[in-house]
Amino acid sequence: MLTVMLARIAILVLSASAAHAEFLRIEVFIRDMNCESCSQSLAASIERMRGVEKVAVDFTAATVRVDLTEKNRLGIDQVWDAIKRVGFTPGETKVQVRGAVKASRLEVPEIGKTFELDGDAPEGEAVELSGTVTPPPDPRSPIVIHLRQ
Repeated sequence: MLTVMLARIAILVLSASAAHAEFLRIEVFIRDMNCESCSQSLAASIERMRGVEKVAVDFTAATVRVDLTEKNRLGIDQVWDAIKRVGFTPGETKVQVRGAVKASRLEVPEIGKTFELDGDAPEGEAVELSGTVTPPPDPRSPIVIHLRQ
């Protein structure tokens, strides 16, 4: 009896952890990165954000790559906002994200966001996707993830 209960608890724990939705990696092209010391300020600013595991700024490629911790609650718009606060303009962004895909939409309930998908994605609860996003001109516009084929 105890063995059966422990097995059920283990299955619940594993299914709960597998279904967690989150951004895993965000890599942003910075349109106006022209100051090396400012790019170091950018790295320091992003490193202070809760849920960030590692930040790598490549001044010559004008990119910042953010690796996120497991069970983080950061969204792509929060990273874009951090970039803007330092004085840069975020551009095309590569993302790796896990969430629930339903009817060409990706739900990431942990951050309270739903993203439109451009491309084919399998439907399911813990689907991991990679794609690109361009910051919309109006922050109220929906964010569309263009899936890599």
